[in-house]
This record gives sequence, structure tokens and C-alpha cells, in this order.
Amino acid sequence: MARRGSQRSRVISWLVGLLLALLVWGISVIWPTAETPPVTVVPTETPLPPTATVVPTETPLPPTATAVPTEPSSEANTPVPAWRGADGDFDYYVLALSWQPAFCETKPGKEECATQTADRFDAQNFALHGLWPNVLNDPNHRFGYCDLSSDVVAQDKAGQWCGMPPLDLSSATALDLSTYMPGTASCLQNHEWYKHGVCTGMSPEDYFALADHLVSLFAQTSFNHYIAEHVGQTVSRSEVLARFEQEFGAGAANYLTLRCRSVDGTSLLTEIQLVLQKDLSSPYDFRDLFPDLRISPHGNCPTKFEIDRVGLGNF
Repeated sequence: MARRGSQRSRVISWLVGLLLALLVWGISVIWPTAETPPVTVVPTETPLPPTATVVPTETPLPPTATAVPTEPSSEANTPVPAWRGADGDFDYYVLALSWQPAFCETKPGKEECATQTADRFDAQNFALHGLWPNVLNDPNHRFGYCDLSSDVVAQDKAGQWCGMPPLDLSSATALDLSTYMPGTASCLQNHEWYKHGVCTGMSPEDYFALADHLVSLFAQTSFNHYIAEHVGQTVSRSEVLARFEQEFGAGAANYLTLRCRSVDGTSLLTEIQLVLQKDLSSPYDFRDLFPDLRISPHGNCPTKFEIDRVGLGNF
């Protein structure tokens, strides 16, 4: 009897143990504790969704755009000037640059002379008189008025420049022209276009954009600075020509004309004229712009002359 009770106790203990084991297993399935649940790692810099596009700091040009370098690395990459390919029938250019203070001594009644100041561009730099297409054996520059009506020619020769047909110029070109050509105050641009510009094969816009560029380029030369440094002083013709050749090369003075006027017995430099080649498609250095033609200069300055300063009668 005691033996049978002992067996019953062992069975009960085994069953209790089994139940406890099943209970523990069930709890571990429903509420696991042995393993840490999986954690989703969120990166510090969350990546863009699959449909997003990364935009770089410097956005590249679209496929149809062309990048223009600030300083052309080669001739192939150089922007083509608007004046390239002008088809006028002539042989060379003459770039006429005025020394405005001396010019104003001879034309004091002009508005550009009455308003000249010491801090204006033309007080320290050569200013634009004109860019003249020219032909051989025409030293007095009679070539002009190409395909113009007789009425316009007569109006120009009568000096009625402000009444001539207006020119179609961009605001940028017109603004530059008002600086580089002070004679715009007297409508000089109209005279220059209808007598000379019409013979170039260019539009007024391209013609004056080129002229503006040439004046700006010449203002940066050492020769321009040399003249400005001698304002109010007397210089020799030989020294001026030597300075020109020193910068632009041996023989360059053959393409330079010095024009002077005598005012109250004093010879003043009023203008210089530069002979330039017909092809001005790359006008970036005057040393490259002189032609192969031999053009004799027709200057009239004496052996010594003065560089005038701003103001009438103070030379």
C-alpha cells in the first residue's frame, strides 16, 4: 500500500513538472525574453528615397548649353565676335582717336567740350573720333557714303547730324559709346555711321561695339598711359614715336599718324590715327592688328608739341 502511494506521488510530481515546463515554454513564445528583439538602425544622414534626384552644389549646364570660358584657352573656344565676316569693299581701317582737351581748344562751343571735367574718361584717355574703312591711295579719307541717298549725304555734309535717321543700338553699346565718344553729345555717332560705318558691311550695333572695344583696349596700353602722364608738358615727336615702337614693335610707328593744331602759337596734339588691318575678328592686342600694307603716315606735328590738359586756354 505504501509502495503504491509512492508511485502515485512520483507520477503527480512528473505531471506537475511537465505542466510547469509547458507553462514556461508557452510564456517564452508569447513574451520572449531570451533574445533582444531586432532593432531597425536609422542612419544619421537618411538616404533619399529611390525616386529622388541628388542636386549637386554646382549645377551642371543642361546638355544643350555651351560653357564659354572667361579666358579662351584656344582659338577654337574663342567666342566669335559679331563683326567677324564684315564684307565691305575696302582695304584697311583707320582708327582715329582724339585727345579731347586739345580738340576742345579748337571747338569750345561744342557741348562735349563745355561739359568736360577732369575726372571724365576723355580727360586722361584717347577718345573715339571714328573707325574709318579706307582704300589705297586715299590719304584724305574721301572714301565713304556707300549706297546712301543724296538727301542723307547732303544732311550730313551740312552738319545736321542730330536730325539724321536714328541708329538702332543696344542700351549697353550706346552707354559705352557715350563714354568713349564724348562727341555723342553733338550726335557725332550719326556722322560717323553715315559717312564711314555704312561702308563696313556691318550693322550700326556691330560697328560701334567694335569701335567701343578698340578704344577700351587702347586705353589699357602703356602708350596711352605715357601720354596721360605728360599732360601739361611738352614732348618731342621722336620720343612719342619711340614710345609707340617700344610697346608695339619695330616699325609700328609706320602705322601711326600724329595730328597737331596750333592754338595761340602753341602746337597741341589733337589726334592720333592708327592704320589697322581689315580683318579685326580677333582684336585683343594692337600688336596683331597692323596690316602688311605699307601705308605712309600723314602727320603734321612739329618736332615738339604739348599734351593739353582739361580746360580752355590753360596749356
